[in-house]
Amino acid sequence: MRLLIRSRIIISCRAVLNQRHGTRFFATETSSSSESFFKLFPRTFPNGGPPRDPFKINDKSLRREYRALQSSHHPDISQDTLKSSNINKAFTTLKNPYLRLAHLIQNLHGKDITNDSVSKEMIRKYQTERTENSAQYKEMLMQVMEAHEQLELAELENELEGLEAENSERIEQAEEKIDKELSKKNVDDINWDELIMDAIKLKYWVNIQNGIKDWEPGKPVHLTH
Repeated sequence: MRLLIRSRIIISCRAVLNQRHGTRFFATETSSSSESFFKLFPRTFPNGGPPRDPFKINDKSLRREYRALQSSHHPDISQDTLKSSNINKAFTTLKNPYLRLAHLIQNLHGKDITNDSVSKEMIRKYQTERTENSAQYKEMLMQVMEAHEQLELAELENELEGLEAENSERIEQAEEKIDKELSKKNVDDINWDELIMDAIKLKYWVNIQNGIKDWEPGKPVHLTH
């Protein structure tokens, strides 16, 4: 049984390099124009968003601001239904650290990393630049495989506590690294290629986080990437 599960996971993760980089856990609605979702949440992002504001946010504060905004712009109250729709899209994007960073990269760097071809090209570039990059990426895929296997084999929710703590730490470390890169005074000094790879890696960790939240005994685990 364990061998069969691992085989399925290996096939799934190998396909990462060749298949679509979408996942059912993510709403991939990033702004297709120059509109910034950060500006719709002035309490959380008083300066219009990163890099002028911290990338890492307080989830509860963001949710409180979202509720306050919707209380004023909900279609039942306001005739401006577009505003309410944009607030919903912005909240969906900003509460997810991967989508938040993808939105920032698209707005400030002009690359939509939620686009399959863009993300695949960046992964290819990253792996071919240095041998250690390729090794690090493969090591990360192994960690994803192991997490998937833990989710598949778990029979009780408390069996996932260690995985959840480990994965939360990965997300926190990733956000701290992103904040450090964005703290550079000159936007031109930001290493955008590095940030794009940080986003791609962060997508895996957020996906695992959502897999843990969605876990139920006997429920199939779907961690496609």
